[in-house]
Amino acid sequence: MARAMMVVGLGNGDEGKGSLVDHLVRKEGVRHVVRFNGGAQALHHVVDGDRVHGFSQFGAGTLTGAETVLSRFMLFEPLAFCREARTLADRGIADPYAMVTLSARAPIIPQANILTNRILEIQRGQGRHGSCGMGIGLTQGDVEALGTQAIYAGDLLHPTLLREKLDLIQQRRIESVRGIDSPETHMLRTQLVTADLDDLVEFYGEFAERIRIVPDEAILEILAHKDTVFEGAQGVLLDQQWGFFPHVTRSTTTFENAETLLDEAGFEGERVRLGLLRAYGTRHGAGPFPTETDALPVAPCHNAVNPWQGAFRTGWFDAVTARYALDVVGSIDLLALTNLDRLVGLDGLQAATAYPQHAHFPNGGIALRPLDLEASRQRTDALFQVSPEYTPLPSIPNDCPEAFCRYSDAIAALIGRDIDLISARPDQHKLYRGH
Repeated sequence: MARAMMVVGLGNGDEGKGSLVDHLVRKEGVRHVVRFNGGAQALHHVVDGDRVHGFSQFGAGTLTGAETVLSRFMLFEPLAFCREARTLADRGIADPYAMVTLSARAPIIPQANILTNRILEIQRGQGRHGSCGMGIGLTQGDVEALGTQAIYAGDLLHPTLLREKLDLIQQRRIESVRGIDSPETHMLRTQLVTADLDDLVEFYGEFAERIRIVPDEAILEILAHKDTVFEGAQGVLLDQQWGFFPHVTRSTTTFENAETLLDEAGFEGERVRLGLLRAYGTRHGAGPFPTETDALPVAPCHNAVNPWQGAFRTGWFDAVTARYALDVVGSIDLLALTNLDRLVGLDGLQAATAYPQHAHFPNGGIALRPLDLEASRQRTDALFQVSPEYTPLPSIPNDCPEAFCRYSDAIAALIGRDIDLISARPDQHKLYRGH
């Protein structure tokens, strides 16, 4: 009987999803990794000996030879994909393109959306949303506003139709930045206005000849009969419905899309839901981060700084947001705690256990209820003002399973859920606890 393992981050992203996906592929012998949300902004690092790669659009099982399945819920950017394919070829992957199956219904991120995203984010100044600058939100907006007139992977095979759609998107984007022309945005705006769409159509056509673009039915056929690992992107705290607006991603970051695909495929096998928490708090980009601190000198990691999101932010473990994320996703079968090795030798570790009483934080927690955008914005504003209550956590004096287990047991007590899997090394070797 086939098995589907679904991996979702329970934080602000950067929980170690790539490493866990790579581990599951190796341990379970899975040959297909399915991407079911997000897009080219992902950066899921895998360490394989002297090979280190941050996976963006390829699945994080690629170094083991596993194929990537990009579903219709994946926002796809061909230029970035080509760059990643070249990097993987340099790292020993013989033919990266042959390892990918792309749904014809996957939305395409055009260059106009990337340029406009960056212009608008610069224009926001101190009010930046924390965008990754990859055009994700605008592309999802096109899908919702334009329907079939938005650009999809299947359109790459039809040059005339593609040219018409590219022109429509470009004109919409030019109109959206009308009146914005500061020194910081001038070059981006010039690139947007003067873009050669014929060259882009030619590139897309050549690209479409190299990659396998298939109807959704072919994707569902794979899901129905193969063992798979579903690789989530971002984290539940950034979910477009359950996150903290406007500092969210335009994507569903829970298990919902994966479950939908399996239901559509008529999947009758075993479904395993895996959630990840990082052993301390992290955040990329702007947005509320109640436990952020300069007093946690964790060692540098692979989480890169970029000009759109700024520095990689760190803080104490937040049991309040962890409990909220667990409430959002509902039942999970395995819970992993990652990056414990980065806390080895640090003193004074602590965790947030409650927020001050507030309409949005009843009993010191975050209420699980759907909110409209204005109510969500008010909750976000309140989260910016939070001064959490803290409790000490056991230190991890040395790199040994007993020390890691003491820390993870303390975290488990705070969130009300056992920790099933510990990740305390950067490579594929993990520590299972009773599984």
